[in-house]
Amino acid sequence: MRDRIAVPIGIDDLEVEDTTLVNGVIEVTVRSTFPRACWYCGSVDVVGHGTCRRRLRDRSCGYPTVLVWIQRRHKCRDCHRTSRERHPAFPGAKRLTVRFLEHLGNAATQAPMADVATRETVSWWRVSDAFSRVATGCGNHAGPPPRVISLDEAAFRKRFRYHTIVSDPEAPGVVDMVEGNTQRSAEQALRRLPKAWHDNIETVVCDLHWPYRKAVENVLPDARLVADKFHVIRSVTAAANRVRIRHGRRRTIIGRDGGLSRQHNPRFDPNVWRSRWIFTKRANQLTDKELATLTAIFTAQPEIGIAWWLEQAFAAIYQADTRAEAERRLNVWIYHVNVASITEFVNLSRTLQKWREPILAYHDDPQTNAYAEGITNKIKVIKRRGYGYRNPTRYRQLILTACGRRTEPDG
Repeated sequence: MRDRIAVPIGIDDLEVEDTTLVNGVIEVTVRSTFPRACWYCGSVDVVGHGTCRRRLRDRSCGYPTVLVWIQRRHKCRDCHRTSRERHPAFPGAKRLTVRFLEHLGNAATQAPMADVATRETVSWWRVSDAFSRVATGCGNHAGPPPRVISLDEAAFRKRFRYHTIVSDPEAPGVVDMVEGNTQRSAEQALRRLPKAWHDNIETVVCDLHWPYRKAVENVLPDARLVADKFHVIRSVTAAANRVRIRHGRRRTIIGRDGGLSRQHNPRFDPNVWRSRWIFTKRANQLTDKELATLTAIFTAQPEIGIAWWLEQAFAAIYQADTRAEAERRLNVWIYHVNVASITEFVNLSRTLQKWREPILAYHDDPQTNAYAEGITNKIKVIKRRGYGYRNPTRYRQLILTACGRRTEPDG
């Protein structure tokens, strides 16, 4: 049964002659409306030389859609050659439209190619070809130069291969992506940025990864380096937690018949073990019951209380109103660490003193790697949906097209 359906074609210089639904496929018969002309010499002195019906797959309109183009043939009276008419919406000899190719390519940036091929009833190779067309211009550093950039790493293959991600948290989007997470890789990514960008970049944010710091100092010596607040505080929290674990672990007790009496002598002190989550909370967020629990633990194990206080005192550094006040609090914190002589914090303080200037630079420009971490999480989702990737070039193209930097305002 053939039913007539009204479908807007949305392509210039084409008129719809007929629309039918055949076996679940919308077939739209179209004809060109522009004047006849010779394809080779451009002469308009041509005569008709028959027609042919060309079927081209188009974007779906609720159903799979096929355009049946009645393509005219011309014979030129000037060059005496025969040619078929062309249309910019129909690429070469391909049996699909340009906008359908763009649709496949854009869909492949948001979903695995196999899923797009199944949904659009085309081959995987067709989707791959369409994506290659869309990804041709990725990573061209278009748009205005960024003021702030972030450096972070993303795993291409866990524990084996990593990529360095350069992102702009204010545009926002991924600026570039290179293989490796070494100093050489980061320098390569920064040197690939246009020279005009180097002069405009004021702040670079990165975690406590020493190769990234050296790369920024070598390539962008005038930029302000800011250590990511989350990673700095996390390192302090981890040191305090190691102190809690060390004091909460009981020594091995030999039980009856030379065995371990695990039932009556657990490996960890139950009170210390259960305080894991409340131990990491800020003091102003503790309830009266949680505060009483911590007080009892600190009374029995004073060093755990000192570690908790050092953790809270370091967080107060980021709450300072000025850089001078933050620097004063940091000096006081280092003094108390030296007095307490807790191994975990003494080792940590040596590392943080090397990052002293990037930590304090947060009060000059309060930038974090929050956006970069979000990009890393999105990359993990893309890899998980695609069940991993083996081609690093295609992987880079996919990330740059799916998470690329927006150079034009929305709307």
